[in-house]
Amino acid sequence: MGGLCCCKSSGDEEKIYEQEGKSLAKGPLTQRSCTDILCLICFLVHLLAFIIITFVGVADGDPRKLYRPRDYHGGYCGVADYGEYEKLMQTMNTTEMVDETMQQAVCSTASVNALDGLLSTSDYQDFLCSCCLVPCGNCTGSLGLPDVDTAAELKTTIAGSMARLTDLTDGSSLLGSSSSDCTSFSAESIFSEMTKYFISVCYSETCSVPDSFSARNYTYRPEPDSKFLIAWTTLLSSGPTDIQEALEANFVFSALPTSLCPYEPRYCVPMPGVNFTEAPNDYCIPKLETSVISALGTSAVAALEGLGSSAITEGATEGLGNLVGDMMNSFDATIIVAFWSFMMGLIFLVLLRFLVGCIIWGSLGLVFLLLAAAGGLAYIRSEQCEGASLFETGQQSAVAVTVAATAAATAALTGNSCVESLSGNGADYRGCQTRTVSGTLCQKWDVTSPHDHDYNSTNYPSDDLSSNYCRNPLNASTIWCITTNSDKTWEECSPIGVVTSTCTQGYEVDSQTGRDALKVCAVVVWVLAFIWILLCICLYSRIRLAIAINKVAAQFVAFHPSVLLIPIFQVFIAILYTIFWAFCASFLLSQVPDSYTSTEYYATYSEAMGTADTAGECNPKWPAGWAYKYSGDLSSTDDPCSGNMGDVSGITPKCWRCAPPRYVFDYYFAYTFFSFLWNNALFVATGQCMVAAAVGIWFFTKRDSKGKKSPVRKAVWIVFRYHMGSVAFGAFIIAVVQFIRYCMKYLEKQAAQQKNRVMVYVLKAVQCCIWCFEKCLKFLNKHAYIQIALLGTNFCTSAKAAFYLIWNNAARIGTMVILGSIIQFIGSTVIIVGTVVVGYFILQALYPSASPLMPMLLYLAIAYLTAQLFMNVFGLAVDTCLHGFIIAEKQNLDKDCVPPLLQNLIKNKGSTSSKKIQPVDDDAASPPGPKEDSEKK
Repeated sequence: MGGLCCCKSSGDEEKIYEQEGKSLAKGPLTQRSCTDILCLICFLVHLLAFIIITFVGVADGDPRKLYRPRDYHGGYCGVADYGEYEKLMQTMNTTEMVDETMQQAVCSTASVNALDGLLSTSDYQDFLCSCCLVPCGNCTGSLGLPDVDTAAELKTTIAGSMARLTDLTDGSSLLGSSSSDCTSFSAESIFSEMTKYFISVCYSETCSVPDSFSARNYTYRPEPDSKFLIAWTTLLSSGPTDIQEALEANFVFSALPTSLCPYEPRYCVPMPGVNFTEAPNDYCIPKLETSVISALGTSAVAALEGLGSSAITEGATEGLGNLVGDMMNSFDATIIVAFWSFMMGLIFLVLLRFLVGCIIWGSLGLVFLLLAAAGGLAYIRSEQCEGASLFETGQQSAVAVTVAATAAATAALTGNSCVESLSGNGADYRGCQTRTVSGTLCQKWDVTSPHDHDYNSTNYPSDDLSSNYCRNPLNASTIWCITTNSDKTWEECSPIGVVTSTCTQGYEVDSQTGRDALKVCAVVVWVLAFIWILLCICLYSRIRLAIAINKVAAQFVAFHPSVLLIPIFQVFIAILYTIFWAFCASFLLSQVPDSYTSTEYYATYSEAMGTADTAGECNPKWPAGWAYKYSGDLSSTDDPCSGNMGDVSGITPKCWRCAPPRYVFDYYFAYTFFSFLWNNALFVATGQCMVAAAVGIWFFTKRDSKGKKSPVRKAVWIVFRYHMGSVAFGAFIIAVVQFIRYCMKYLEKQAAQQKNRVMVYVLKAVQCCIWCFEKCLKFLNKHAYIQIALLGTNFCTSAKAAFYLIWNNAARIGTMVILGSIIQFIGSTVIIVGTVVVGYFILQALYPSASPLMPMLLYLAIAYLTAQLFMNVFGLAVDTCLHGFIIAEKQNLDKDCVPPLLQNLIKNKGSTSSKKIQPVDDDAASPPGPKEDSEKK
């Protein structure tokens, strides 16, 4: 709606408000036209592009990759090659479980003597270093494993150690045994380091290892990159017979068949004594077999409790089930509580009409008191003596101030004053102090009740012991007196006017600098309190306006609760759209290209995954992949890890590979995410514009017609019929800024992945600035939507009007924002607390035996949503009423055009027309069209 005719007025704001045909005497304009149609067309085209991109994603993506369990090398259980293997099972990591036994077999004296002469000199020295038999390399001491001197003894020892790992029928010997042959395992050690001793694999059928199965054999050998491989293969091929037999016969494992575990045998070896039970999402949770629990006793129970055993998991699941059951069984109570929560919101808004003044003035006064108290606490802390409490110090200061004020008032009335000078210990003090530092009244010196004493003018004639004034007749550290408190005989005094006394034992804050800083802080806070009071005085008229407008807004929501259906329906549609969008986006997120992560092989973990200061080859960007240990292919003659069919001589084994992340962000997803932001902003903007239109219709309706017709239906029609283009335009601007902020977040993640700390902090600062800018834009957009609802102008014109309105009424709007925040906080608190407390009593009355935990959490969520619903609508109603009030002033409307509570606050300014614009009844004819208006001119 361009090309607006302007009345004679100074300032752009007046030009917008005082256009011909723009009178709001009858409410938001009925003579409207569609605004920003091009933006609406662009929005529809963008939705079409979103649908096309979604179809592309459906063809190539697989959302199951976002939530299905993954095995040790990144495979997806139940997807693609593992489609029939849906469970994630944990099998034995033979490399870790056999490691110590292998080292004992290789590094014992029997093997060392056998290898002397079988290995070359350099290989033998490397072997001794690998076994830490000599000080070298990374060794800090010997391995500490039991030593075996002869080959026959080694054969027996190895056979006993390996039997506990290979015998699947006797798990208790592994998990509960104690042997000097080799290190014994326990349930606690294995379960506390499951990622070390177990390997994650996809598994078929149920989460359990069958008692009998067609086993595959797996013969252990050290990893291709193991420093013990050469010694192992040498002993196996050329060592003493007993050692050869020990290595050949005892390191053979039974592996699950491929029908259950579709991997090489080494990855399918069950852990003796450990079985599994099913958990949600096709995960398998380990548990100890009955024989193992019986053997371990209470130590196994402790391990289960601390490390997630099936028994504890089942108990927790059962307890959670009971809690959810109580919540479902008390559904009727939930309905009652939800209704009560809604009623709490209405009751609060009704009461707010009468209590808003008390709430606002009370809140302003409370802020002043808090500032004054904070300054007082800081000052008291600076003067707090060693051993004295903060309360005691504060009481003494309060007493001193009160006594000084009383003495000053008495002196002003009587004309008599005392000299309060004190030097040294106060022996020369002749002032009029009659109270101790704690405020207790002094007993007269010539009176012996309640305390009998001999301190009088007769015994101490030179000390002026008159009346009940504080003195120092005994040459004490300072002046004192006998008290009238029967429980306390005497107490020190301070001269009148001395607020704080000298601390002879020192201060709680030892540093003089610290005490001075506290005093400075106290003065600063007191100055702020004084400024606060001055602001309240200077803004008195604006505060009165804010109170009146809040009353009017509360009156509107209370009279027309149907307006609350707008945000309810808005949230419902937003939830449905979010679910739909998430479903569509999941196809795009799961399209991880094969080239995203490196397919190379790496010699070390740090090369693959990086260090604290450098990124690795598997995680150079975000979302990051991860590294897994590859064991090679013994059937290959040129494998980077296992070399020529296991012979790694002459090469450096590269046994680390990269696994891809679950999801990636590409350009397709970036577009769909921007679409999500735009649609989300559109939902918010549409609701704001509808509520503003409803409030505007009600606001400008004549007094005798208010409440007779619901303005909500007409407001919905106005927005959908004329202004969806403008709403889409404003939402687009917000979406662009939000998208830029999220792009900065993405770059921050990339910088963090690259270990670039400086760039991380720079991007965080940029995001903070963009966030602040976004908040300002949202604030301006909200006021622009109000202008659209009231005046029917396009977005740019409305945003311009909103900007000038905010600029020219900064004090009014600033006051409104601050006070509105206070009211919304109090309102939310009242609704939430009232709902939860009443809900508890309703639950106890209807279901006294039910656990209140889950129902109360549900009541809290209901109360929070209800509070947000009421307070957001109320806040928008406040802003719209303020716009209406300002427009009424600018257009010099008759006071009968605005609600009664605001009529006395309108300051009609000089208008370019000769008379005020009179209100128009709802049933009156529509305003003249452009042609008629031109003829009148």
